[in-house]
Formats: sequence, C-alpha cells, structure tokens
Amino acid sequence: MRAYLNFSRGNLIRFILLTSVVFLLFYMGYISGVLLVFFELLFVLRFIHTKKFMEDKVFNHYPAYKGLPGWGKWVVLLISYMVLFFFFKWFLINVIAEGVFHIPLNDELQAMVSGIQDS
Repeated sequence: MRAYLNFSRGNLIRFILLTSVVFLLFYMGYISGVLLVFFELLFVLRFIHTKKFMEDKVFNHYPAYKGLPGWGKWVVLLISYMVLFFFFKWFLINVIAEGVFHIPLNDELQAMVSGIQDS
C-alpha cells in the first residue's frame, strides 16, 4: 500500500489550502464541526494515488484496457474514481457518522446545500 500513497509537494499544498478554507468557513460559522471533520477526511483521500492503484490492481488484468487510447483510459479511470468517491462518501456518512455515532451528517449537508442555493 505504501507504493500508492502520494505525499508530493502539490498534494500537501492542496491539502493545506483546502483545509484552511474549510477552517475559515468553520470559524465564520458557515459549517459545523461535523462537516469540518467530514471534509478533512475527504481531503485525506487525495493522498491515495487512485489512478496508479486502479491500473495496477484492476485494469491491467483486462487486455481491452491496454488497447484503449489515452482519452479512453482517462474516461474509464474517471468513472471508476467517481464510483469509489461516492462509495467512500456514502460509507462515511451513512455507516460511520449516522449508523455508529448517530450524527445527523446527511441533514447538515442538505441544510448547507439549501443555504447555498438560497443565496
């Protein structure tokens, strides 16, 4: 798993910038502490080199993937990354936050989105 971690300078800078924006929103009162933790966990997901992991573990076993042009590989990886991201988000919200800790995170996310749309 160590080969799939990506602690490059760019990822660290993005993590610090996104974290500072989320902390600013937290201190300004726009998001709650639960949402702060949720977004930080999503930002940590950025350190996993998903493209390399998906190509090594899944797609290189299929000969049709190797024959795809560059844009085709990009589309397949994008769709698989989105599926992985949505599964992680669903697992984090529904199973861990609401199921185990009984934190109404889904309601807070919907309230935040409706507050943004009203503006």
